[in-house]
Amino acid sequence: MREEGLSLSETMRRFNINCLGIIKRWECIYLEEGPEGLAVERRGRKNTGQPAKLPKEIEEDLIAENQRLR
Repeated sequence: MREEGLSLSETMRRFNINCLGIIKRWECIYLEEGPEGLAVERRGRKNTGQPAKLPKEIEEDLIAENQRLR
């Protein structure tokens, strides 16, 4: 985009992308991380490393079931 002197709207038209935010995000990633940064999968939510919390009622049922099985 910058090497060819294209504006954001020209880039959108050239690559048939309808969202200006995508072009801006890709440009930011490219400027910060280089071409390798664009190869990283970035869809979805980030993993926090913690398991999802169960509702209190289900958790109590599971605890009761474990105690019954012991």
